[in-house]
Amino acid sequence: MIDDQAFKNMSEHPTQSADLPLVAFDLIGVLAEPSWREIHGAPDRERWHRLRIGAIDEDAFWDRDAAAAYRACLRLRTDRLALVSRVRARGHRIALATNFASAWLAVVRERLGDAGLVDHWVCSGELGVAKPDPRFWAHLRGLASAVVVVDDQRDNIEAARVAGLTGVWALPGGDLEARLLAALAPGAAGPADRRLAR
Repeated sequence: MIDDQAFKNMSEHPTQSADLPLVAFDLIGVLAEPSWREIHGAPDRERWHRLRIGAIDEDAFWDRDAAAAYRACLRLRTDRLALVSRVRARGHRIALATNFASAWLAVVRERLGDAGLVDHWVCSGELGVAKPDPRFWAHLRGLASAVVVVDDQRDNIEAARVAGLTGVWALPGGDLEARLLAALAPGAAGPADRRLAR
């Protein structure tokens, strides 16, 4: 649960506007860390694909010790949550759009507590499809006429662009807030930030 004093008023936001773009933040690599790969030394990518779309349970993915270790170290980035809060304060609705096991999502929800930051939870483990599958982007497009996707994976940014969404690459060491605000500015160029996607 968020206990930092800076977030005590996160739930006090103006009414969100359906006229403004929905901002869809990725989870691991953008709002939270670490990746499960840092716990599991030699990942089986086929099992991971099946877990992230909900085709298998977590017990079929790794042992209980690894599961407990991941839950213990999974943390939300307070600097990025502050960014989400500032974007919400501008009237944008917020989606969490992630390739993530549904079994782990409860941990994130618990740690966010009642901060009221997320309007839509779009998790591959619940949806049954994962980024960069076009059906994942179609689901986001069903939530809003304009969507800005923030992701740390360039392949996902490019796939979002192809699907007609705007992409903002959360590249390591970059000024994510400046890039995001540029993409949200009135008259921002087209359905993708091509400078960031390439």
